[in-house]
Amino acid sequence: MLPHESPRDVQDTGESEAPPTLPSVLRALNAVQQRLENAAHARGHGDPADLRATARELLHAIDLSADVALACVLRNQVAGSYAMRHSIETAVIAALVGRHLNMRPSHLLSLVTAALALHATGRHAEGNRPADAQVLHVPRGPEPDWAASLLQDHAPDAIAGGGTHACIHLLKMADRYCAGVSPRNYRRALLPDDALARALEMSPDAELTAAFHLEIGAYPPGTVVRLASGEIGVMAHRDDGQPEVLCLRDAEGRLLTMPLPRRVGQAGCAIASALGEDDIDMPVSMKQVWGPLASL
Repeated sequence: MLPHESPRDVQDTGESEAPPTLPSVLRALNAVQQRLENAAHARGHGDPADLRATARELLHAIDLSADVALACVLRNQVAGSYAMRHSIETAVIAALVGRHLNMRPSHLLSLVTAALALHATGRHAEGNRPADAQVLHVPRGPEPDWAASLLQDHAPDAIAGGGTHACIHLLKMADRYCAGVSPRNYRRALLPDDALARALEMSPDAELTAAFHLEIGAYPPGTVVRLASGEIGVMAHRDDGQPEVLCLRDAEGRLLTMPLPRRVGQAGCAIASALGEDDIDMPVSMKQVWGPLASL
């Protein structure tokens, strides 16, 4: 600004600044996906330093809103191939539970780094399962410990720091949970409460079981639910032990023009069941439920 100019003189030049872009969890997770894609194309599997930097970006996305990050997993909203999306979703789940366990920051970063490297293993490439099977878990027979290998290759500080046990088991549980809630070409997605039960089968101790159950829950944000009243809505937030559901249909099945908030536990509001995508005949817009934090 020149000495003789006032702020009004500058504002009246006719030039307008672009409005600031509001932060978005979905956009941040898609940026993580794009960074992984670029690294894979440029260097094969990507180098550990770049993976760790990408892991920091994912943790920042969760910082914007853990609820929206969970909803992105449940709504399968992250862009990219199944293998790439699965690694990001696994990283989100593992990070949330790791934080609940008060995992050391270095170990948490290692855990997320290893999860992001999962796409390069080929374990979850589309079509590598029997076409007619409902198999949703790794066979119980002997197999290479892929989780330990990922941690050794991409996060050796977790091995050196003694965080191996928790990281390995949590990575496997998050992997199994995300595989369950994601639809594949040979089966429907599991309902979140069923996927949770499957993941907890792999838990080696009560502390990890409790942390996974408390942090993820049977009806995490993004779950479509039927309330005892007959209303249908989407789990939006987990605030204060009384989760918020935004109802999209009333008890008579009519589509609401505006989502109607309900607090589970208040005024007799209770969840009757989770619903799958095939059980509802309406689109669920992330932005309609979570606003700018879920915009593209």
